[in-house]
Amino acid sequence: MSAFTGELTLTHLDADWRRWRLEQVLSYEVGALGSGRVVAVPVGFVTDGASVPRPLWWLLPAWGRYSRAAVVHDFLCDRIERGAAHIHAADRRTADAIFYEAMTVCGVNNVIKFSIWLAVRAFAIITRK
Repeated sequence: MSAFTGELTLTHLDADWRRWRLEQVLSYEVGALGSGRVVAVPVGFVTDGASVPRPLWWLLPAWGRYSRAAVVHDFLCDRIERGAAHIHAADRRTADAIFYEAMTVCGVNNVIKFSIWLAVRAFAIITRK
């Protein structure tokens, strides 16, 4: 199974607690431990955690068991949007699949994991990303 090889260490950047800066590298090994397919989110990367609309925070907060997976997903999507896709996530569909896999590693409940993944896939389809 895949694995995270680092802790999630963040500093909040704004008064409404939406933007956070990564304070140490967060690495995730895609596919299986020892695969050599590593996504390393660099120090200084800014994230909003899970991009859940504020009215739904009572159901799915921006930060939870899925937080490390959300940071990796934000990083991969940011790279894709800037035209500098990560070698292990050339497109949004692949980034979303890595997100789903990473949530599994984080121990996210299957219903929650599928719901979050379905929302990010729907968003990608609607916005054609």
